[in-house]
Amino acid sequence: MVKLLRLMLPILLLLTASCTKFTAPERFEGDVYTLAGLLIAGEAIDLEHPIYITRSTTIEDFDPFALFVANAEVTIKDLTDQTEWTLTPRPDLVEMKIKYIDAGLHVIQPEHRYRIEIQIPGYPQLITAETTVPAQAQLVPDILQNNIPGEGYSFTPDTITTMKYSEIDQKYPLAMNTGSFSGACNLMLEMYCLEEFSTDELEFAISVFGIEHPSAEMEEGYNASGASIRRIQSVGRYVSMPQEGLVGNYVVVKDYRYAFVFLGRYRVSLYIADDNYYRYNYMPEGYFYGGVQGALGYFGSATGGRMYTKIVR
Repeated sequence: MVKLLRLMLPILLLLTASCTKFTAPERFEGDVYTLAGLLIAGEAIDLEHPIYITRSTTIEDFDPFALFVANAEVTIKDLTDQTEWTLTPRPDLVEMKIKYIDAGLHVIQPEHRYRIEIQIPGYPQLITAETTVPAQAQLVPDILQNNIPGEGYSFTPDTITTMKYSEIDQKYPLAMNTGSFSGACNLMLEMYCLEEFSTDELEFAISVFGIEHPSAEMEEGYNASGASIRRIQSVGRYVSMPQEGLVGNYVVVKDYRYAFVFLGRYRVSLYIADDNYYRYNYMPEGYFYGGVQGALGYFGSATGGRMYTKIVR
C-alpha cells in the first residue's frame, strides 16, 4: 500500500524556521531563504509549474507578498546541451504568490541535468541546486486491456469515464511505461476530488458508522491547500519491470482505491521524481535534503502526467 504523506509547504517551512520555538534556532539566524521548484518533463517553467523563492518571516509580521522574493536574478542552465535562460517574476493576485516563470517557454527534457542559480540583492551567497530529470514515462490508463467503452481513465477532464469503486484495484491498476528503464524509482501519486464541497451531494466512498456525507465542519479542511481529505498525496519507492505480454518496463500500483475518499470526479496525478524531491518529502527535516545549496527547500524534477475519472458506487 502506498505510504501516505503530507507534503510540506514552503510557506509553512519559513514560518516555522523563524519561530522562536523552532527546535534548532541557532541554524536559522538572520535571513533564511527557501527555494521550491519541481521541473516536469515535457512542460515549461510556467504559472502552473513555477519556481518559488521565499524569505523567513514571523507570524506577527506575516505579509503574503513580503514573504516572496520579487527581485531575485534567477538563471536556469541545461547542463546537458549547454543552454541557459533567465526566469521572470510574476505576481499571482489570486493565490497571493510571486511565481518565477520562463517567458521563453523552454520545454524541460527527460534525462537532462539542470542547474538553477539565484542571486538575491543584499544576500551575499549564491543559491544553487541541480537535478537530473528522470527518463520519460508514459501513463497507461488500461494496462489490463479491458477495453470497455466509457469505463476507466481518460486523459482529458471533458471526457467522462467511470469506475466502480469496488472494481478499481482489480480492473484498473495505475501504471506507467518507463520504456527501456527498469529498476527502483520514486513514485509520486495524488488523487484530487474535483467535486465542490457539499453536505448533501458529496458522498463518502465508504460510509463510516452509517455516515454517508461530510459535515459542515469539514468544509474548511476539504478546501485547504496541500494534503487533505480532498487531496490525497503519496510518495514511495516502486520498481519498474517487464509485464507479461507487454513491451517495455512498467511501474504498477494495484492497491490504491482507499485513496478515493469520496465518490465523484477525480484528477489522478502520477509522476516519477528525482532523489531531491523524494528526499525532501520523506526525510525528517527534508528541507535540508532537497539538493539546495545556500538556502532551504528543494529543486527537483519529475516525469509523468494526469488522468481523469468518475468514481461511482
